[in-house]
Amino acid sequence: MTYTDYLKALNLARPQEPNLDFLNTFTVHHIERFTFNNLAVLLHKDLPLDSQSILKKVVQRGAGGYCFEHNKIAYEALAEWGFNVRLVLAKVINNNERPVPRTHRLTIVECAGETYLVDVGFGATCPILPIAFNRKTPQKAGLEYYQIRATNHNEYELLLLKEGEPFILYRFDLAQYSDADCEVGHFYSHKHSSAVFVNNVVVSQKTPTETFSLANQRFKHATESSESVSIIDSPEKLFGVLRHTFDLCIEPELCEFLFTHHIAPKLEITKN
Repeated sequence: MTYTDYLKALNLARPQEPNLDFLNTFTVHHIERFTFNNLAVLLHKDLPLDSQSILKKVVQRGAGGYCFEHNKIAYEALAEWGFNVRLVLAKVINNNERPVPRTHRLTIVECAGETYLVDVGFGATCPILPIAFNRKTPQKAGLEYYQIRATNHNEYELLLLKEGEPFILYRFDLAQYSDADCEVGHFYSHKHSSAVFVNNVVVSQKTPTETFSLANQRFKHATESSESVSIIDSPEKLFGVLRHTFDLCIEPELCEFLFTHHIAPKLEITKN
């Protein structure tokens, strides 16, 4: 697999030179085309972070992945196509202040004289367009509005505006990070007993006009004007959503495993 194959999967042509129009389109097409999910984590599969393994998993097999996979191939592809990119690691806050490790990978891109945050691996709340650093007003990306806020500690926060109120998605700095740092965050994210992705079923896919997301037993479909939630209360329903909504090639037996070990216990807690 090559980054030319990646471009073909996104129905894009290599830009003659870096430009913002391509960066915008690339971000949208990646998030539309490839699901964000942690199914391989829950199924105890190996998750190597070398480029070939990720390209085969995410692009060739269409199996999706999470931030250390999506944002690595996006970073390397943009660099190959001439963009000025920087690897960044963030602490996921989700508006809940607590000590947390740096477990989210994203990319900073310098383009057309501006600095942008490009993230194609943050699930249902991922901005579907690059977010500019120097804008003082919220920026619309798909269904949501985002803003980057500088803190008093040489850090930045990506904010999601919920009913006009800032919701902190994650916090990051501009220190120098490498693939070795990503390996540490990746190991925690898919191996530590308290990691979110070890304990929850998380799948999402979005377009500029709608978002599909699965968080354990809750399957949600959101558009500009409506939002619906349904409950996944059987392995058959889980299979239907994964296979037909998210277009994931998964066997019914694996859905049985995922439901029994990760969804059914949460349904019992809800009932009680």
